[in-house]
Amino acid sequence: MTADTVIIATGAAAKRLDIPGTGDGPNGFWQRGVSACAVCDGAIMAKDTQSFVIGGGDAACEEALYLTKFASEVHLVVRRDALRASVVMANRVKEHPKIQIHWNSNVKEVTGGDRMEKLILHNSASGEDVEMAAGSLFFAIGHNPVTNFLPAEIETHPNGYLKLTQPGRTFTSVPG
Repeated sequence: MTADTVIIATGAAAKRLDIPGTGDGPNGFWQRGVSACAVCDGAIMAKDTQSFVIGGGDAACEEALYLTKFASEVHLVVRRDALRASVVMANRVKEHPKIQIHWNSNVKEVTGGDRMEKLILHNSASGEDVEMAAGSLFFAIGHNPVTNFLPAEIETHPNGYLKLTQPGRTFTSVPG
């Protein structure tokens, strides 16, 4: 089979952190309280629960704001002491009465029974660990492009995104 042009539209996969209890399989709560898409899963997973979002950029803030429609309370877990989100988005999150921001924090572990029930939140500034009730956890820390199957002739950036050879055009290192 030959073609004059090939369109590469493989999408991207959500980044996930390797936190105990968040993976697939019998010891993980992936899709049993843990997800990477609040819009996809929030109405079911976050309903009337304390919901957690990991991230500090625009996407994390959007996810947190969206979850306020369903969750009793939303916790935004930010590993630094500031948000990377735009000023407008950051202000919306900071001013929302249902959102609590946990600065300098990360999730250490997720536990539960048939589904996620609790998590341990670690504050890196104080060194304190706190166990909290949690009905859902959403990763909002970016995406990885699905380009690893492409041949080496198609050049990519170190982060995996396709290199374009002409500014403003969608030409790659392989003609067509």
